[in-house]
Amino acid sequence: MKKWIRMGLAAWLLASSLVQAQSLGGTAPDVGAGKKRAAACFACHNADGISKIPGTPHLAGQERGYLENALRAYRDGQTRQNATMNAMAKPLSDRDIANIAAYYSLQTRMNDGKTGAQAMETIERIRPVGIAVAEATAIAAESAPGAASAAAVRSGEAVYSAACMACHASGAAGAPKLGDKAAWSPRLGQGAATLVQHALKGFKGMPAKGGCSTCSDAEVKSAVEYLMTKSK
Repeated sequence: MKKWIRMGLAAWLLASSLVQAQSLGGTAPDVGAGKKRAAACFACHNADGISKIPGTPHLAGQERGYLENALRAYRDGQTRQNATMNAMAKPLSDRDIANIAAYYSLQTRMNDGKTGAQAMETIERIRPVGIAVAEATAIAAESAPGAASAAAVRSGEAVYSAACMACHASGAAGAPKLGDKAAWSPRLGQGAATLVQHALKGFKGMPAKGGCSTCSDAEVKSAVEYLMTKSK
């Protein structure tokens, strides 16, 4: 009986995501992409949406529309004003916002211990083989040599502005502020190689690559060098 209940809930989650797709012009939000884009949020809100920092709200199970509206309000920099959140939301596209909101809205626990997001991931894995093969073929074609020119490597300043500024401009989660020589002095003493590794692999409250899943290792290194140069 429990098995059928879980299957029914999983089907409901899939149907719900398709209904919610209307706000994205007919395309359902991508929970997996939302998780990746939300990596920068994990330092304060955690991956499961249950914050361990006093005063930081829990996002798990929040209504998706509410989360979308909140992120848009922070993005415009006027409706909701918070230095950390304004900087964090500024580079988000409408699709990023929908994906992140969908991810956190599904972080409620079910009877089997899984979250709604994990149930959605299971649904993705068991989709009809034909769909999966077609998508894999398309991805392979896009990845083939000469299929597309390599994206331009972003500068350290560009990466900082897009992915690092939210914490390093405000000091959120204990991050040393850009230009704060006193805070950076002991860190600079550790050497560039160590700081780059911390940025790539994650360190204390900072997620791997500062939460920038689209950043290459070279771009992360450039961002670290930019921070170091501006904080000497």
